Amino acid sequence: MKLGCSYFGNRILKHFLHDLEELRAMGCDFVVHTYSENDMVFCHAAVADLVAATKDAGLEAWIDPWGVGKVFGGEAFSNFVMQNVDAMQVLSDDLPTGAACPNNPKFRAFMRQWTEAAASTGAQTAFWDEPHFYIPSWLGGRPNTWGCRCAHCQRLFLEQMGKPMPREETAEVRAFKETCVESFLRELTAYAAQLGLENALCVLPHRDTAHGTANWERLAQIRPLRVFGTDPYWLAAKRDIDYVRQASREVVSIARANNVEPQIWLQGFGIPAGKEDELVRAVEIMCEEGVQNIAVWGVYACEHLSWIRPANPKLAWEKIKEAFRRAKGLSV
Repeated sequence: MKLGCSYFGNRILKHFLHDLEELRAMGCDFVVHTYSENDMVFCHAAVADLVAATKDAGLEAWIDPWGVGKVFGGEAFSNFVMQNVDAMQVLSDDLPTGAACPNNPKFRAFMRQWTEAAASTGAQTAFWDEPHFYIPSWLGGRPNTWGCRCAHCQRLFLEQMGKPMPREETAEVRAFKETCVESFLRELTAYAAQLGLENALCVLPHRDTAHGTANWERLAQIRPLRVFGTDPYWLAAKRDIDYVRQASREVVSIARANNVEPQIWLQGFGIPAGKEDELVRAVEIMCEEGVQNIAVWGVYACEHLSWIRPANPKLAWEKIKEAFRRAKGLSV
């Protein structure tokens, strides 16, 4: 059993060393350090210090392109998008949106720079966190629109499909986006491996085809992936806890078929009052389904990220620690 936790919101080493002891005590084997565009520019050496401390403590250090280009998940803004309007995704209303296009050569070049910087922190695993095309229901989205219809996407669609890209988001358009995300990830994982990084991928849990990562079976075949998983945040999705079982079962089956390690993420944020015990049950379900790599988002139940703070952060964090100790077979 491997256990992990995401870490963000602090770049002060002495505070991290205190937090690291808590993560070790609860049974964590790895820490997923967020590495945003802001970190890349302003906090690179500080993140490298956190990574070194993680490894010195005997834990694996993972690195996450948190909100980079707004193509990856995370509550971080993107300077790349602000400085490269010509690399934005263009929506079906012919207007740009605040996210880079995975097909844009400028963004792909930037992601190679990000990967180089991430590797130079000393991290051991690149964690490709929820890569996706534009999703209208997310922060800043516009209802009844889809993307991307930029010049690069239209050219690629014509080359691959033999006809112009339609204005409607047809099944062919969605299949095209799946192919594009796969191509994007194949390039990134290959480059990361060339730089000495292992690769882990977390796909969005809702397997609709609008965002480009619904075909888990194809994405799990990407080499050189070591870990494949998803994050069935059942309370955020307003689903019952069986959502966790369904996702865990699918990920384990797909990962085993492709000889990669299955991973499931535990929702450790936005926990309503009275739902804290479900954190323990969710981890039990993951274990029942054969998941042996479990991580939680995020440290201290995201108390410091107030827009997704649980109703009772301290109780939620205690339940997360209890769930982890049980998963590891430690005393509760």
